[in-house]
Amino acid sequence: MTIKRRGALKLLLGFVAGFNSLPSWSQVWPDRSIKFVLGYTTGGSSDATARIIGRPLEQLVKQSVIIDYKPGAGASIGAEYVAKATPDGYTIGLEDTGPLCIAPNLRKVAYDPLTDFTPLSYVCTTGLVLIVNPDLDVKNVQELIALAKAKPGQLSYASSGVASVHHLAGELFKFKAGISILHVPYKGAGPAITDLIGGQVPIMFATIGPALQMIAAGKARPLGVTSIARSASLPNVPTIAEQGLKGYEAVLRFMVMGPAKIPPPIAVKLQADYKTVISDPAVVTELKKLGNDEIVYKTPTEILTLIQDDYRKWGSLIREAKITLDT
Repeated sequence: MTIKRRGALKLLLGFVAGFNSLPSWSQVWPDRSIKFVLGYTTGGSSDATARIIGRPLEQLVKQSVIIDYKPGAGASIGAEYVAKATPDGYTIGLEDTGPLCIAPNLRKVAYDPLTDFTPLSYVCTTGLVLIVNPDLDVKNVQELIALAKAKPGQLSYASSGVASVHHLAGELFKFKAGISILHVPYKGAGPAITDLIGGQVPIMFATIGPALQMIAAGKARPLGVTSIARSASLPNVPTIAEQGLKGYEAVLRFMVMGPAKIPPPIAVKLQADYKTVISDPAVVTELKKLGNDEIVYKTPTEILTLIQDDYRKWGSLIREAKITLDT
């Protein structure tokens, strides 16, 4: 699928042109609860992030914000649901790099990430952490690479789903290290971490927040973070790039999106409310506890540019490393 910048610009121009046309029904918006769609199961960083930014939104719109879980296909099922929802401001979604920038490079999806959504808010960026079950006798990235080379195809790593950033972080690791390890996809970070702790899968690329408690309890051993710089949440854990895989970087971006053609006054109201939410020091503190960085509001144009840039980046890796849905 080709992302069309021209289509995205038309979408934004239409949004601006329609700003002054306020349907009478929208003057009482919202008059019922708002559905906040999540493409993963409970227990992961997406779930925690959605709860953190959903509660203060309730206070601003004076209606309930109900999280609706629609896991599967690397969160593409949830993204499709949002894209096809009635554009009335009552269905929004917490989307991330996976369904917006990776999945469209791997499979045909029923939505265009630039033209089928209304950008409402940027939330944050987070790196991942490469963790292993403590029974796996490796202490750093180079030891893991050496073990994988000694046992080609015998080790496996978990991710939160096919076409997720966690999946591509693993494939980028394999590609740069020249190793063969099996990908085991889950429908979210929660069940994946449970199986890592239980020993069903020895390796995982996990979002930092959900992994912190397991690391502190000694139930998971961190080997490296996937961001280009060390994480403030794990300052003593070196980056993967530091440990010999030059240029390695895999980060996850969270964004609040609605379906295309939300009436401009409603979209502007949601954007303003989320700017207030993301600027709240209490919200920033809670998001930082999850290992998130770059907690900042961005304009719709900036969000669309980030999506397009990440789409191209991950698309290049997928083609160069010959990654498929079965990888």
